[in-house]
Amino acid sequence: MEMQYRGSTIRPVVAPAQGAFDSFVIIRDEHGNQRSHGTLGRFASHNAATNFAVAWAIACVDGEAVPRAPFQLA
Repeated sequence: MEMQYRGSTIRPVVAPAQGAFDSFVIIRDEHGNQRSHGTLGRFASHNAATNFAVAWAIACVDGEAVPRAPFQLA
């Protein structure tokens, strides 16, 4: 799934990991420059991991402080 936000393309990526889901995100700006960010956090569901990656990317694009995942990876 990809979404457009303020000229950037946001692509959340979720991977199963030890009975949970790790969240990553790829952000491509309007000039075609691409950045990959991950692992953003570990989540109980695929949907929660996807939603967090999108929220994280939107904050990043807006230049705001990015949210922290509810759990830290050890």
